[in-house]
Amino acid sequence: MEKFFTHTWKVISRFFENFNWEGLLIMIIILVGGYFATKAFTKVVKKGLDKANIDYSLSKFFINAIRIACYIVIVMSALSYIGISTTGLVAFFSAGAAAIALALKDSLSNIACGIILLFSKPFVTDDVIEINGERCTVLQIDLMHTKVLTADHRYIMIPNSVISSKEVVNFTAEDKRRLDFHVPVDYSADIEEVKKVLMDVALSNDKVITDEEMPFVRLNALGDSSLDMVVKVWVKTEDYWDVYHDMIESMKKALDRNNIAIPYNQLDVHITK
Repeated sequence: MEKFFTHTWKVISRFFENFNWEGLLIMIIILVGGYFATKAFTKVVKKGLDKANIDYSLSKFFINAIRIACYIVIVMSALSYIGISTTGLVAFFSAGAAAIALALKDSLSNIACGIILLFSKPFVTDDVIEINGERCTVLQIDLMHTKVLTADHRYIMIPNSVISSKEVVNFTAEDKRRLDFHVPVDYSADIEEVKKVLMDVALSNDKVITDEEMPFVRLNALGDSSLDMVVKVWVKTEDYWDVYHDMIESMKKALDRNNIAIPYNQLDVHITK
């Protein structure tokens, strides 16, 4: 037993005698200094991203990625000063990263698409969009998902990879939109009178834009049972639906007041004896 302890003490003593204390001190300095340097560097980067008005989710992702990359470089550099080979660690981390990437390929795809969405900004929070035939309001854009609220108040989380692969219509990207109405009237109606009645309706709506784009009223087609008039007006995006419903109601009342009929679809049948 005495020999065992004596041998063990010799091994430990030899280890400490041969240990690279100078390398250990340098390693500690690198770790501590690197930690504070990384902290200061990420603060500077964050201020730059905030000034550039980068989305919060994207900014947070970049800051975390920079912090992790800096920590890996610092640790690898520090370990080399106490004689630990970093070649094996690099191979180990590379294999681990490849395995993780393979297991999380769908999630990584969502993150990549999320970064593209946050940079390209095809829509932003509070925009009204249509995707897969569903009209909804954008609540939040994260790296993994986009959160939306439908008109009937259904909360949906859509993977960003799905959004990137679909056609997205943004109804609120511009500050104004055009409303098109197709109004059928009877063939017996006077076209000029119909145009005047419909134009008066458009001009009487105070939410219709008239200083930049005047309302447009014309005969658009000769239908099977009616003269098909078209009315086009420009409105502010936020007034779109109010003007839409007001115009339909006002045009119907104006046509009735002027005895201009809106015909039903009809088919004339001639019987030959």
